[in-house]
Amino acid sequence: MGQKLHGRVTKLVPFGVFVEVTDGIEELVHLRGLTSTPVESPSDAVQVGDEVTVVVTEIDRERRRLVLSRRQGSSDHRRPISAPRRFLARAFLSV
Repeated sequence: MGQKLHGRVTKLVPFGVFVEVTDGIEELVHLRGLTSTPVESPSDAVQVGDEVTVVVTEIDRERRRLVLSRRQGSSDHRRPISAPRRFLARAFLSV
């Protein structure tokens, strides 16, 4: 946890946005994790296609999901960080 990943916003939904952090892996950033100040709609913070930096705040191995937040990763949003495949493999394959 705490790993910063760089990804692309692929979909806006009423409760957050989906971010593709590597080929074939899209995870949800909940609305409350998008910005440090509350927003009513995901489109108030990002748009589809935006490049964002997110932080892994939790790993749910049973459901094979990452819990992501943009709030902790957004301060360094201009410097791209590639998603390390080893980190993602460990997160999903280690039980």
